Amino acid sequence: MSTYKIIKNEEQLQEFIDWLPDLLPNEQYYITLLARKKYYPESGLKADKGQLKRCTATKDRILQKLRQMEVALGAFTSDGREVMQENLVVYITPNPRDLYQAGLKTIKEITDKVIQKDHKFNPQVLALNSIQTTTTRKIFFDLDIDFNSEKIEETMQQFKEDIAKVINTDCLTYIRTNGGLHCLIKLELINPQFAKSWYMNVSKMSCDAYQVTMNGDNVLPMVGCVQGVDFSPYFLK
Repeated sequence: MSTYKIIKNEEQLQEFIDWLPDLLPNEQYYITLLARKKYYPESGLKADKGQLKRCTATKDRILQKLRQMEVALGAFTSDGREVMQENLVVYITPNPRDLYQAGLKTIKEITDKVIQKDHKFNPQVLALNSIQTTTTRKIFFDLDIDFNSEKIEETMQQFKEDIAKVINTDCLTYIRTNGGLHCLIKLELINPQFAKSWYMNVSKMSCDAYQVTMNGDNVLPMVGCVQGVDFSPYFLK
């Protein structure tokens, strides 16, 4: 292998892209490629989250943007060290980013920098930071589940049974990740009977077998793409 492998399963990736919500004219998805020390400590990386590349994309250009990241091995470095294939992970924001609002925020931040006579700021960095954190449509609420038990299959089934008691299951999508599980709640599909109670009930679900983190609007490892050593996230049917 002479290049980094970003796309591991194109069929599953395309299924994921099709699953993502359609965008409004002012929206795009935010994608970032990171080097994670925890996936391959032998690489000698200093930081656990080294950002290598980030971009925005409409649904029809996600595949193209990911292919552009498949550059020659050794092209990515973090803290002066070559990033190994085994360190890579791709994240995306399942909730679309609002470019209009991000643009307004960026204008203000650039203006502030100019007024302060800051000659070292990078407008591109300010713009991408604004895009990463700006959304006006929260379609999904993201739950990040870590397993405390080595009985992974049994633990996932336990979580699915537990959450079915506090929210209707047809609003849930499960994505198996490297070492855990993401459960995405599609907010508009929550039944009225759970509308006022689901958040509090889900926040109390952590137990000896698993730990639930209420991420809300967060980045998500991309289905069909690389996530550490010999793993690619996938939909859990």
